[in-house]
Amino acid sequence: MRVRMRFMLAERGSVTDLERLAARGFFFDLKVDGIRALVELSDDAEAQSRRVEMSSRNGLDLTRRFPDLVKAVKDLGEQGLTLDGEIAVRGADGLPSWPLTQRRTAQSTPSASLVKELPAHLYVFDVLAIGPQDTTSLPFQRRRDLIEELAAGWPSAVGLTACSRDLEAVWGLVVANHLEGVIAKAPASTYRSGRSRDWVKVKVTQSLTCLVGGVEWAGAEGVSEPRSLHLYLLAETGDLVQVGKASAGVSAPMRKQLLAGIQSPPLLVEVEYSQVTKSGVLRHPVIRRVRYDVDVLACRTDQLNRRL
Repeated sequence: MRVRMRFMLAERGSVTDLERLAARGFFFDLKVDGIRALVELSDDAEAQSRRVEMSSRNGLDLTRRFPDLVKAVKDLGEQGLTLDGEIAVRGADGLPSWPLTQRRTAQSTPSASLVKELPAHLYVFDVLAIGPQDTTSLPFQRRRDLIEELAAGWPSAVGLTACSRDLEAVWGLVVANHLEGVIAKAPASTYRSGRSRDWVKVKVTQSLTCLVGGVEWAGAEGVSEPRSLHLYLLAETGDLVQVGKASAGVSAPMRKQLLAGIQSPPLLVEVEYSQVTKSGVLRHPVIRRVRYDVDVLACRTDQLNRRL
């Protein structure tokens, strides 16, 4: 049986929420900075073979982009599985690297040399089905126990995220390795489509997704480069609200992506910032990446809310 549903998403929280969540018995699941993927393994009786499908949050087929993971998932051993996880490429330190992951995903059908140079890894954090059993109605704590049992025999390209009730241990791992943050998860939470207060995303730094609605250019005519980008959010009324501007002084690969997005809008970017002023302007905004995995509706002003 295949589970056809939207991804379960976390509410945004802040570092100040962590102790309270720990007191409520939440698990802390390491947040991997990669590409969210629903991975389905099934048996094709007619073709007498195993079939793997991988899709992103916006429905993009990832199967052709990651042939190495397709092969690895086929070796998981179960007759059927539906997994939720993040796809990422590891850096020299063995940790997920977003720049390397971007390089890997630049080709919709990667060459054999690129696959060899930048092998992908699937970090699994949930299971939605095991064979004919739909596991979405089980509490998270039970689902985690199930995938830990399954993972004992998995190939090296597929593994689990670090997850524990020990906040100090998981958050210490995040801080020591400059990782993105954690997803706090209620032990009794079932898996259901859409955003849920049972999952709380806490990042070391605050970030949100913005729509680029204007560009300031630098340089002579014909050879100019973007100097800064005007950032907007989408209000509940449908109006665009400007929340500041960020420097376009980024790495050469990201500059290339920004230019491509400016020429073929909409251009969505993830922006880190320190605070929001009383007038609604982001302080110290820094562009961290171009977002290909979401649409304009992800740029809503409710990202500024910090509620559970």
